[in-house]
Parts: sequence; structure tokens; C-alpha cells
Amino acid sequence: MRNIIIVCLAGLALAACSKAEQADATHDAKQAGNQVAHSVKEAAHDVASDEDLKKAKAEVDKAAQEAGAAVKAAGENAKEAAADAAKDVARDTKAAIHEATAPTPEEKAAEKGK
Repeated sequence: MRNIIIVCLAGLALAACSKAEQADATHDAKQAGNQVAHSVKEAAHDVASDEDLKKAKAEVDKAAQEAGAAVKAAGENAKEAAADAAKDVARDTKAAIHEATAPTPEEKAAEKGK
């Protein structure tokens, strides 16, 4: 609401000015905008060419690569561990099935007696 009032007042003030004053205000506004744009461009150039920032970026990139390699290695280790665990489960299951289906000593004796 406050911004709307300010814009309206600025519009009224500009409307109350003569054509020459409006042209001067427009020129001044454009000039101020150009100065701000130039300052921002210079600041962006300074940031882009800052050696400390370049070094920091290189360090972040290296850390990211190392982290990626560590995550990849951990994934491979987890995959191997899961495969080993699956083999163990299969072996234990096979042994449990064999034990559950193997004849008891009594059943073996009864088979011999027939």
C-alpha cells in the first residue's frame, strides 16, 4: 500500500513538472540506471577474477569429486556385502531345508527293517 502511494505521488509530481523538467528527470533516471548497471558489471567482473574465489571454487570442486568417489566406493562395498549376505542366506536356507527334510534316525532304522 505504501509503495502504491509513493508511486502515485511520484507520478503526480512528474505530471506537475514542465516538459523540460520531465526530460531532465528521465535523463537523470537513465543515467543513474546506467551507473548502477556499470557498477554491478564491475563488481561481477571483480568477483569472477578474484584469485581467492577461484582457489575456493577449485577446492570445492575437488572436495565434491572426492565425496563422489567415496559415495561410489561405499555403494560398491554395499553391493558386495549384499551379494555376500544373499549367498549366506541361500546356503543357510539350503542347509535348513536339508535338515528339515532329512530322515530321522528312527526313520532310517525303519527303512532298514523293511
